[in-house]
Amino acid sequence: MRYLFFALALFSVTGFAQQTAQNLFSHYQSALYQIRIIELGSGNKSSIGSGFQINEAGVLVTNYHVVSEYVYFPEKYRIEYLAANGTVGELSLVNIDVVNDLALVQVQSDSKSTDFFSLSAHLPEQGSSIYSLGNPHDLGMIVVPGTFNGIKKNSFYQRIHFTGSINPGMSGGPVVNPEGEVVGVNVATAGNQIGFLVPLTKIRALVSTNEFTPISTNEYKRVIAAQLMDNQQRLFERLEHEEWKLNELGGAKIPTLTGPLLSCWGDSNSADQEALYLSVENRCSLDEEIFVHGGLRTGGIEIEFEWLESDEFGAHRFYDFFSGSISGASAGNHAGKNDVSNYQCKQDIVANTHDVKTKSILCLRAYKEFPHLYDVLYIGATLNHESQGLISHFTLAGVSQGSAMRFTKQFVGAIAWQ
Repeated sequence: MRYLFFALALFSVTGFAQQTAQNLFSHYQSALYQIRIIELGSGNKSSIGSGFQINEAGVLVTNYHVVSEYVYFPEKYRIEYLAANGTVGELSLVNIDVVNDLALVQVQSDSKSTDFFSLSAHLPEQGSSIYSLGNPHDLGMIVVPGTFNGIKKNSFYQRIHFTGSINPGMSGGPVVNPEGEVVGVNVATAGNQIGFLVPLTKIRALVSTNEFTPISTNEYKRVIAAQLMDNQQRLFERLEHEEWKLNELGGAKIPTLTGPLLSCWGDSNSADQEALYLSVENRCSLDEEIFVHGGLRTGGIEIEFEWLESDEFGAHRFYDFFSGSISGASAGNHAGKNDVSNYQCKQDIVANTHDVKTKSILCLRAYKEFPHLYDVLYIGATLNHESQGLISHFTLAGVSQGSAMRFTKQFVGAIAWQ
């Protein structure tokens, strides 16, 4: 009998979800749009996404990454919409929030829908049913039931963890509660029913501070630069004020952030009895990045340490091996030659207050479109011992020189011996 009650309850919940999805689809279909980026030379779609109307003026919310090709190359693309009734029209760009992957666009015709979505007053309780709407794989609008799991941990850029299928083409679509009120925006998926949403607070912030006046094309990159600069300042102020503690790694002590900002992992070859050397690794990273365009991602952090020691190598052989281990360091983010300059590097031997002597290399490459922002690559190898040592490495993406120098000083100065 217990199983029968459970089956009936499950059937009831499933039936309710299906009915809610049908109601949402039928009621809000005319306020959902496919957003298309059209390549001017061919007149064909370059990419697609979703968007939803939020007022009678025909303003739509979508993801920044949906319209990023147009933002970066407005002379090559245009933005248009496909409405549920088959109407096609042009969209203008009203505003962007590159850090939170949001954009506002506006219908440039009199055929605006009279239906629009309302923003919820608050996020739902954890475990509540919510519904993702969008246009997957250019197949037409659908509704995907799922579960609200709260704000993702280790999330500086704040994403809602959504249990449900977000597929290509659904980016920029609304996620709503059973009453049809928007609680988030589709943004990314990790597969296996793991999706991520831009939360309600970020949508409200962009909408409430906007007069819905289109940005001129020559202002696009200036707006992005200002947002990236402001974001990196907030991130590194938080890093400087978070609690760092010293953890043991081999014969060294390394700085590790104790808060939830970075995810950390470890590994070693200690179980390999045939290994000629011991390697113990500690790696921490900010799991999220800021999408600027298809060839440029920024805003990430990687911090890596590796302890190496060997009784099998002589001093010279260990030094050669140790030095070779630092040669493979590279940038932690994706950027092309049109976006960043070549790295300019400075090499030095430094000693901190803990008597750790390090051969260090600090490299910076400048962002060509965004003055005063840089990618930073640091790698250091200790010189205190002949058959053991610590390799330290970090990459910072999209930071000011001031933030980079303060972080480097804090990082190098914290390393100690046991």
